[in-house]
Amino acid sequence: MIIKLAAAGALLVTAATLMAPLAVAGEGADTCKAVQTLNAVGLDAEQASNLAVIVGVGDRFEVGVAGKVIAVMTAMTESSLRNIDHGDTAGPDSRGLFQQRDSWGPLYVRMDPAGAAELFYAALANVPGWTSMEPWMAAQAVQRSAFADGDNYRSNYEAAVHLVGATPTVGACGSWGAGDTGQIPGAEAAVDRALKLVGRQGYYQLCARLASNIWGRSHSGYTSAAEQWTQMVDSGNAHPDDRRPPVGALLFWSTDGPYGHVAVYVGNGRIVSNDIGDRVPGQGGVYLVDVESIEQRWGATYLGWAPPIYPTI
Repeated sequence: MIIKLAAAGALLVTAATLMAPLAVAGEGADTCKAVQTLNAVGLDAEQASNLAVIVGVGDRFEVGVAGKVIAVMTAMTESSLRNIDHGDTAGPDSRGLFQQRDSWGPLYVRMDPAGAAELFYAALANVPGWTSMEPWMAAQAVQRSAFADGDNYRSNYEAAVHLVGATPTVGACGSWGAGDTGQIPGAEAAVDRALKLVGRQGYYQLCARLASNIWGRSHSGYTSAAEQWTQMVDSGNAHPDDRRPPVGALLFWSTDGPYGHVAVYVGNGRIVSNDIGDRVPGQGGVYLVDVESIEQRWGATYLGWAPPIYPTI
C-alpha cells in the first residue's frame, strides 16, 4: 500500500516505513528527548520538524488524537507540511503550514509553525460539535476551502492517522512548559520586551545580544553564547540539562560552530530566538518558536539554563 498526498510536490509515505515508530531516548524524566528518525515516516527534516510542532501544540491544547489528526491532515493538504511563504490565485495572501490568510492574524504568527498551529487549534475548538464530525468536515469547517465536502482533506486522512501515531507525544519525555511554576524576577517586563521584538530583523548570529536586549541591556558583555554558558557553569549559576526553566531564563545550546546559541524562555514551551525562522541567509529575524525548534531544525544540543547574569559595565 502507498499513501500519497494529494497536493503537488507531496511527500510519499509507504506502509513499510510507517511500521517504524519514532524513537524516544530516555535520560530521566526531566532530560529525555524525542529523537526523530526522519526516514521512519518518509519525511525530510523540514516536514518532520513541522509535524512534531503541530503534534506538540495539539498536546498543549489537549485536543486528543482526533484533533491532532485533523490538524496534520489539514497541513498535509494545504502545504505538504512545509512552511510556505506564498499563496495561490484563490488566496494570494495565504501563508504558512495551514495557508492562513491575512484575516487569521499577523504574518509572523502565520509563518511560525507553532503560531500557525495555535491559530488552527483555536479555530477548531470554536467549531460546534467538531469531535463528532467526520475529520475532513471538521477541517473544512475551519479552513472553508473550495471543496465543500472536504474531500481534499479526506484524501490525506489515512496518512495523517499514521503520522500522528508515529510521532512521540511530548508527555513521553516530560513536556517543556508543563506546569511552569516559577519566573525570574523582572521576567514579566523581559517577556514583554521579547514579544515586542518578534518580527524584527538585524540579529543575524547575534543571539547573545538579542537575549541581553530582552533583559534591558544594550549588549551582553560576552563574546558569544558559548562563553556566557561557560561563565555560568564556572560560577555555579548554570542548571545543566534542566528542561524545567523558569520564565525569563536564558536557555543555551551547543552548535556545530564555536559560538553556541542562547534564547530567552517566555513560558509554555516557547522561546524568543533569532535566525531560527530565516528564509533568507543573513536576515537575522526574531521569532517566537517552540523550544524544541533549536534541536529539531539545527541539530543543536541543549545544555541547560541560567539566570540573566551579566558583567557590570
